[in-house]
Amino acid sequence: MNNPQYTNNPIINGAPSTTFPSDINPGSDGVDFIEVNPSVIIPFAPGTTPIIVKVSVPNTNTNVDKITVTITEPTGTTIVNQVSPGDTNKVDTFPITPLPESSIMTVTFGTNNGQPPENVTLSVIACYTPATATTIVTSSTVPPSVSGSTPTLTISSSSTGVTQAPSSASQAYTEGTRKTSEAITTTMICPLTEGTDF
Repeated sequence: MNNPQYTNNPIINGAPSTTFPSDINPGSDGVDFIEVNPSVIIPFAPGTTPIIVKVSVPNTNTNVDKITVTITEPTGTTIVNQVSPGDTNKVDTFPITPLPESSIMTVTFGTNNGQPPENVTLSVIACYTPATATTIVTSSTVPPSVSGSTPTLTISSSSTGVTQAPSSASQAYTEGTRKTSEAITTTMICPLTEGTDF
């Protein structure tokens, strides 16, 4: 996870000037903010429409006990405003719909002691549609598989027609009104691993 797949570098507000975007990655020591109400702004990469699954502060050695996640469209309209429940520092109740291209996520932090947030790491788990995926339709019965490394993906799956007919019609009438529709496949990549490197 050395390259983000659906985000650009975050903008970390309220931290020392020596802070790097990688300092907020899961697995790092985290960011020690110098302001009581800091924020992390994450612009989503153009051309992607992610479905956010979970945003959290995975570092257990932090004083953050609440986060607020706001997502705005490029027009400035707020489309998501979620606050973590209780004394938790995660939000996982996002709508299951793709965000508009070039949306912006802002995460703000609340602490259990009224002091600036300490040891803050940020995890964003999301699904996204790869821009360079190649779909190969086969007639095998093998389940879909993903091979190769991003952004070059090869996805194999089988697709068949579906026959539908009215259930109460007579056999002669059914054959005259039978219709066939092609199955539809949508490709989404959902790594569902803790954290995203920015």
